[in-house]
Amino acid sequence: MTYEKLTYSGTDCNNYLYFSFDSDFFDTEVITRELGIQPTSVMVKEDPVPKSTSWKYKIEAGNEIDLETPLQKMIDIFKPKIEAINRLRNELNLKTRLQFVIDIDVNPDASTPYFGLNKRTIEFLCKTQTEVDFDLYKVERTDY
Repeated sequence: MTYEKLTYSGTDCNNYLYFSFDSDFFDTEVITRELGIQPTSVMVKEDPVPKSTSWKYKIEAGNEIDLETPLQKMIDIFKPKIEAINRLRNELNLKTRLQFVIDIDVNPDASTPYFGLNKRTIEFLCKTQTEVDFDLYKVERTDY
């Protein structure tokens, strides 16, 4: 039996990031209604999986190596909602997370994705007590 490595994405780069509200169980419609933003995905806790409930807003970057632009777009969307985010987080006992999912092309001639956490982004993360996670995967592109 052969197992695929969890850090291997295959042959296509698909970088993206998302902002999420996470907890054991909560009404995801409350988040949508209060923020006035449609999630790109919702997971509701069930037995055995998923093990928690999540409201996510995802921005695709595809095979672009510039993750700074989608990150700033994300901040543009959610920065005006800081008060509502904090109220929801406190009232519903939620955690907020900014998740980067990054494919690294293993070709030594390929550029790696880049982004920065500028003062504006850090201020947003701090004010909303948002955790940041990074998932990094290797990709062997075949379109060279």
